Amino acid sequence: MDIKFVNDDGIKFNFRVAAIFKNGNKVLLQKNKKSGDYYSLIGGRVKFLEDTKKAMIREIKEEVGVNVKDDELSLLEVVENFFVYDNTKFHELLFVYKVDNESINNKDNFYTLDKDKNSINKWYDIDEAKNFDIRPSFAKDWFADTKLNHNVINEL
Repeated sequence: MDIKFVNDDGIKFNFRVAAIFKNGNKVLLQKNKKSGDYYSLIGGRVKFLEDTKKAMIREIKEEVGVNVKDDELSLLEVVENFFVYDNTKFHELLFVYKVDNESINNKDNFYTLDKDKNSINKWYDIDEAKNFDIRPSFAKDWFADTKLNHNVINEL
């Protein structure tokens, strides 16, 4: 069961993981046809009694079909994110991992496996991607950054 809930005020909480895939000067982004004009990172919700590294490995397998090993993941950042989406307030705890995996470097322009062909994953030049609307909005900061931080992002 995913770690998510809604409180009495309608505020939603998510516990999520996300992946930064870099290959040279390119970054892998996901675009959902139904979600409008923005891009996102591959990832998803953490399940109860699942650590974030295992959640990231599971989400990559579910969405991309690639097996990632523990030593191919490095924790890049932990973010507490507060935002509004579809008129709903969210409080999100997000663990972001940098993923170094040769198998995924060879995949391009492919559907996300668990999204009914609504999401496409594609490699983009980092300089081009910096001009995209990427959610979360601060994801662009991670394209070149490799240090672990803890940030509180309040976009309410």
